[in-house]
Amino acid sequence: MDDIHGACTEFVAFLQQIKTIDDHQHWVGGTTTLVQTGDVPDRGAQTRAAFDLLMELERQAPDQGGKAAALLGNHEVMTIQGDLRYVSSGDYEPFATPQSAERREREYRDWRKFVAAHDHGQNLNIPKDEVEARTKWMAEHPLGFFERRDAFGPEGVYGRWLRAHEAMAKTGDGSFMHGGLNPDLPSLDIAELNRRIHHEIASFDLLWKSLSEKVIIWKYMTMSEATLRVQEEWAAIELRGQVDDQEAALNMLTLLGLPRWFVNFRDSPLWYRGLALQLEETIKASVESGLDELNVRYLVAGYTVRRKFEILSRFDNRVFLIDTGMLKEVYGGRASAPEILDGQFTATTVGTNLRKWALPS
Repeated sequence: MDDIHGACTEFVAFLQQIKTIDDHQHWVGGTTTLVQTGDVPDRGAQTRAAFDLLMELERQAPDQGGKAAALLGNHEVMTIQGDLRYVSSGDYEPFATPQSAERREREYRDWRKFVAAHDHGQNLNIPKDEVEARTKWMAEHPLGFFERRDAFGPEGVYGRWLRAHEAMAKTGDGSFMHGGLNPDLPSLDIAELNRRIHHEIASFDLLWKSLSEKVIIWKYMTMSEATLRVQEEWAAIELRGQVDDQEAALNMLTLLGLPRWFVNFRDSPLWYRGLALQLEETIKASVESGLDELNVRYLVAGYTVRRKFEILSRFDNRVFLIDTGMLKEVYGGRASAPEILDGQFTATTVGTNLRKWALPS
């Protein structure tokens, strides 16, 4: 199943079309294995509903001998890390509660206390006028903001669930992932790559917790805000010419190096676009060798929206790209998914079957 990006209405309609769920959103797919290849959150406004449905289907499917498997995409990791650039304003509202206004006031006071503790706050971009500063902050933290952050944190309902999921899966004789597999990676072992991604997510959680407890960053900062705050703190250390807390200094440097972590790297299975964008003849031999090393016949990936909103086959039917821009308000596309059965790959989209391919033997 392709990227959802908060388009739960379209997601539900398509699952009903392919008879995986009924009108009450209950699993009726029998022994079907449903694989969702990541990027459930961001851009659209129904992230919470989409996660709730996936979690429920994951619980229900085994009762009929089926399976629902959701994989990590780059936007799941961005959400975990507080990279909120692509969160739509409407996506916070479903997380709001009757206590959200009071909660926001409490967090604002805590934020001001944090700012007061740092007399070199230029990079925080806070207006000097208190009324202007408050107005700006409230606009940047709509009702539901803090509840959403908590929900995707290490102890949050969606955060715990995501951290237990893989970035790559092997089902039958196919492999599934969000971005794609760069055949030039030093290791093409699915289990090892999943372990590395899980380790880095756990390391990030510990890093964020430590920097927050040491009041170097504020717990609910976005990633961009935290980076600026750490850069500012590091500049102050260099100006003093002295490190007072070795652990804190190491953690600051580690945070600044976060873009180079494998989980955020363009060649990781979460971010790699080569299978979608590179000329086939330039990497075909290495792709085929990589799939053979994985001991799979084919690979399925989302992430890169297809120009004509149609599932695409590449590399002699060994790679299938399935992101067809489900979120209409952003991409103008439609929901789609492949059905893989008896050596045949059928591309299904809203309202029709598109195309069939024979899988390589």
